[in-house]
Amino acid sequence: MKNFLFISTLLLISLSCHKDRDQDSDVLPAATQSGANTGGALVNGNVWVSKIEKSSIVVGENNTIYKYTNEYPNPYSLTIHLRNINNLTGNNIMINLKSNSDFAPGDYVLNETENSSGYYYSSDTFYVTDSENKGVLTITKFDKANKIISGTFSFKCRYYYTGEVVNITDGRFDRVYN
Repeated sequence: MKNFLFISTLLLISLSCHKDRDQDSDVLPAATQSGANTGGALVNGNVWVSKIEKSSIVVGENNTIYKYTNEYPNPYSLTIHLRNINNLTGNNIMINLKSNSDFAPGDYVLNETENSSGYYYSSDTFYVTDSENKGVLTITKFDKANKIISGTFSFKCRYYYTGEVVNITDGRFDRVYN
């Protein structure tokens, strides 16, 4: 009986040490609105899924942060940070919005300003939206009572030094925010 309990406990622990929602990395997550903590997009036509393999080496999580800062002129801020990390390597998609009014379902332009930007980080290369490479974030659900934000996004972003452009399409997220 002791062996059975010991083995059951080990099995339970090993099953709980999983990838972020065990999302299949070959398929985009469904566009849900339940707070499933999923995210993904096509990056230059290739499937990219937000996930983190738990490790003592990896720092950070997939974070979505909404806050009211009371800072003039844009007291509302929203950051959607999706990561795909496997031990020491990985990449990120991040969207930052700041506004003078609260966020609600609808479309938000991503461009070159500090109030509205899309980012893609891969290895040591940082791509960002600019005046020629823009995009859109569409919030489809913003539930403050349950802290759920869901939506879609697409944008082009450029590496400043070489001009190389990354095209991010069919993006979707369904996050519980902090």
